[in-house]
Amino acid sequence: MSIYEEQLSRWAKAPSETEEGKCQVVVERVTNAINAEFGNKVRIFLQGSYKNRTNVRLDSDVDIVVCYQDVYFHSDAFISDEEKKTFQTLRTPSDYHFSVFRSKIESILINEFSSNELEIKEKCIKIKGNTYRVNADVVPAFVHRRLRTGYPNDSHTEGIEFRTSTDNIVISFPEQHYDNGVQKNKDTSQMYKPIVRILKNIRNELIDNGQITLKEMPSFVIECLVWNVLPHTHFLHNTYRDATKAVITQIWNDMRDKEKADKYAEVSDLHWLFHSDNNITPQQAESFMLKAWNVIG
Repeated sequence: MSIYEEQLSRWAKAPSETEEGKCQVVVERVTNAINAEFGNKVRIFLQGSYKNRTNVRLDSDVDIVVCYQDVYFHSDAFISDEEKKTFQTLRTPSDYHFSVFRSKIESILINEFSSNELEIKEKCIKIKGNTYRVNADVVPAFVHRRLRTGYPNDSHTEGIEFRTSTDNIVISFPEQHYDNGVQKNKDTSQMYKPIVRILKNIRNELIDNGQITLKEMPSFVIECLVWNVLPHTHFLHNTYRDATKAVITQIWNDMRDKEKADKYAEVSDLHWLFHSDNNITPQQAESFMLKAWNVIG
């Protein structure tokens, strides 16, 4: 197989205004319904491919975070024992549990949308799309605070945390992810996000041809792999073909070097990429990059 530059150029493009409009429809409806109940106790914002403007087919769901502001989870893994004692002295425990919050968000959405428009999933409440709105995954969450060395003077890094329906813990830093992606795009002369979109479309081709599954190479992982590519000169070529092949080559080589692969981080730069929760290994990334190379030809 060989993909022409014209096709790569189409794959590299950002979402259309029509798609953006369909996204805004569902975001506004969810926001209005939840704000009517919680007001400024929640902060509602986007995360994921729509927010980061790296979405393609199979990234059709917009992720809407509903973050309750009056309660937070915390991590003290990065502070000293003395700082942990200080934190325990200063903290005020809450009796408002996450399960109660999630159940309330589910009830609000059930009242707002008909039952056949919703699907309660492990991590979110899915709102099914139609002709005028995209699919939406509503993610109830509490604030997450990662306490930093120097606590309480240098207090914390803030993200989100929630419990799945099977009681697994999920911690992420979507706003840092967004900011770092924007910076990477600037540092690469606006080539980071187009190459992410190209690789996601190549992934889709491989799925359609039965060579891989979506679970083997999630969109989030593709964004992270490309974000880690250094130096930025790999992105600075005259064609999408040459730039994409340079990025693929660098990732493929890095995945074959354990020391380099272990230093690959999520785009937020606050988690390592190859930790167990992502269910991805350097060997899977290496295999995908070889298949991607063969698709480009």
